[in-house]
Amino acid sequence: MWRKILWVFTALVSLAMILCIISVYVSPADAKWMSLCPFALRYVLICLAVFMLIWLFVNFKVAIPLALLAFVGFKFFSHEYSFRDKSLDDKADFRVMSYNVKCFGILDKNSNLLRENVLETITATNPDIVCMQEAYWADKPSDFPTLDVLSKNLNAVSVQRTQLANFNHGVGGLAIVTRYKVINKYSHPFDSTANGFMYVDILMNEDTVRLYNCHLQSIMIKDSDVDMSNGFNRENKDKAMNLYSKFSEASAHRAVQVDTLVATLDTCPYPVLLCGDFNDVPLSYACFQILASGERLHDTFMERGDGSGRTFSIAGVDFRIDYIMHSNLFKCLRHKVLEFNIANDHYPVVSDFKR
Repeated sequence: MWRKILWVFTALVSLAMILCIISVYVSPADAKWMSLCPFALRYVLICLAVFMLIWLFVNFKVAIPLALLAFVGFKFFSHEYSFRDKSLDDKADFRVMSYNVKCFGILDKNSNLLRENVLETITATNPDIVCMQEAYWADKPSDFPTLDVLSKNLNAVSVQRTQLANFNHGVGGLAIVTRYKVINKYSHPFDSTANGFMYVDILMNEDTVRLYNCHLQSIMIKDSDVDMSNGFNRENKDKAMNLYSKFSEASAHRAVQVDTLVATLDTCPYPVLLCGDFNDVPLSYACFQILASGERLHDTFMERGDGSGRTFSIAGVDFRIDYIMHSNLFKCLRHKVLEFNIANDHYPVVSDFKR
């Protein structure tokens, strides 16, 4: 009897692992519920390891396929967690920063102080390229100076903007500040949302490089949406259903958006540097589609990151949703998440490269 029970639970855990693995290849636009599978991977991996050990003593032949499945699951888990800092000491040719600057704090209290802190943080990091999501620039820069000040501080050659939102006192969207000459620009706002992507073609020495800055569909959740401190009751049940609805709908929108983005990557004739706030975890359809696009891109965290690489926290839970990716032409030397957080929002991500 106990063997039958063991077989049933082993089969269930194995099925759960297979679903976690294949979920990254299934568009949430077609199966919204599968967008939740990646969040279970680490727990399913632990359960699978336990059953593998049990079967070693019961029937080692059963443990072998379980070990192979666990190995594949662990390879996927490496997208989420790095067990050691793999930074290299080589001298970098250039530095890239990706940062959701939350409108430089203009929508928060002490907005001028927040703006100054953001500008100082970026300036002190001294990137050659900085891609900003949720950037803000005033109709009259003297009212709330942002990009012009940053450009001056970094001795930038070009400032490129893509408007995605309107405010009473200015506009917001995507922005790129770079020390490289821009020879071409393309913008693609997504319909009915303040999200989108842009790219610019820059001259890096004698080579043309395509630099992407993207901001995929936001989930629009707050700390109160995930506060379940009162235990299992009707209110928290409604919260959980609302949270699932928000997340699944956003995942479906991101799937459509990322397919549009990937179409441009697949036809890109140049090496690529891609930055962005994906609003999605590493084990997601969005991330895997982008990584597999074109000549195949590389995630700087997976190459040189350390720990969980978290770039966003909510209700005490950390997530990695901000990325820097690159083509084979570039070699990532270092990946770092800065310990600066504007108004409990995103952390900036910085990567050093060699050509």
